[in-house]
Amino acid sequence: MEPTLFPIAQDKHLIFCILATLLFVLQFARTRRWYQLVMAIAIPASLLIYLQPENKTIYYGVGILEAVLLLLALILNIVQSAKTAKEEKLEKAAKEAAAEAEKAAKSAAETEE
Repeated sequence: MEPTLFPIAQDKHLIFCILATLLFVLQFARTRRWYQLVMAIAIPASLLIYLQPENKTIYYGVGILEAVLLLLALILNIVQSAKTAKEEKLEKAAKEAAAEAEKAAKSAAETEE
């Protein structure tokens, strides 16, 4: 294998992983989107390759782990987005129904007077 596995140096890769992990953890704390937590795990997991860069088992194992984590993040994002959209749609329908009920009650009160 090549002495460098990534197009950037190991120290820059480490800095990138730290910053990206912090970003995803903060975003998860703010928005509670599960794919961000998975990404916060997947990005620093790429550093496992540096344990033994010459070991092909670790090399391919880390690649498979990264692929699985990225696929999991994608699936979680799709599922949670669909769930959020459905909840927003139900909430909007409930607000519209409440507005209609209020309007009907107001009309009924006016006709009684």
